Amino acid sequence: MIRQVARGLVVLAGITLFVEAVDGRQPVTAPDKISVRDKKDGSIKNYEGTLVFAPAGLQVVGPDKKTLAVVSPSDVVKVVPGEMAGVDRGEVLRLVGLEDKKTKADYAAARLGYVDLKKKAGAAPAGSKKYLDFKLSLMASRIADETAYDEDWSKLGAEAADNWTGFVNDYKTGYEVWYATRAAARIYAEMNKFNDVARTWKQMAKKDSGLPADLLLEAQMQEIDAQIRTRTGAAAAQVAAADLLKTAPAGAAKEKLTVYEAAAKAIAGGDSLTGVKPIEAVIAATKDPAVRAVAFSMLGEIYLTAAPPKPRDAMWAFLWVETVYSADKDEVFKAMCRLVEVFKSQQDDDRVRLYHDKLRRARTNF
Repeated sequence: MIRQVARGLVVLAGITLFVEAVDGRQPVTAPDKISVRDKKDGSIKNYEGTLVFAPAGLQVVGPDKKTLAVVSPSDVVKVVPGEMAGVDRGEVLRLVGLEDKKTKADYAAARLGYVDLKKKAGAAPAGSKKYLDFKLSLMASRIADETAYDEDWSKLGAEAADNWTGFVNDYKTGYEVWYATRAAARIYAEMNKFNDVARTWKQMAKKDSGLPADLLLEAQMQEIDAQIRTRTGAAAAQVAAADLLKTAPAGAAKEKLTVYEAAAKAIAGGDSLTGVKPIEAVIAATKDPAVRAVAFSMLGEIYLTAAPPKPRDAMWAFLWVETVYSADKDEVFKAMCRLVEVFKSQQDDDRVRLYHDKLRRARTNF
């Protein structure tokens, strides 16, 4: 019995992804149409079915409830929703069409449409309401993404992050909650509120969150990452990283945890620069660019917390992430957020504006 199916719209690598949650829904007569990018050759494969989390990973499950594919969330290009009980599918598709235009005005119009659908969905199953709540949060986020810093972005960004947080608190588990968590964390990072980033990931990092093992480990590492950036959370991050290192599989995850443990230990111990050599050793030993991105990002954090701070060294560390080891868009985004703070500390208003503009453009990657 499929208990969780996700529908809604998320943007990954600049491509619109529609995800719809259907917990408690009546059987559908039209399945979702799911497009997935093949990791080997980049071609697009199309399926009809639903997306569900399972121990093996994110699965595409056909109408006959057979697993058609196991995919990475980042490889899902698009999901065109099927039918939902209690919600006018024709109106949903019309609103999706507005979203496809990718303008602030059309996102605002779509948001009003979803508000109206929610008002009419009083007797709809819980899954249909969940879908509408997801869309309402998403539209708030997209509107904020299309807003410049001098156009009241801080207020709209805070509202969007709070909406995502409310969604996660209300629903707690399910495929779309993963994307809601990532979206909230990304906005809080842009607001330089890493305590909120850590709090956001903490819920997904719980072992009863229903995540597949690889995504659970990713959530746990993201919580550690944010704790280190808060400074005051470094001691807890050190303990968590050391604990995960005991069972982490060999490879990128173990190498990243080694970096996190070294950075957290150094910052928590009050002598941040002691973390430089062990992290540089990981950089020298690894061939994985994603590991190097995390390592340079943590070097940046170390230099920012040094006594006295070394903002120029931090700047170069974060620039390595942005310009060289840039495959992981999450790491690049966080590095650019930190560069804004570095340039603020140097009273370099021109570069602050430059990186605000870069961040605004980068929002479309999520």
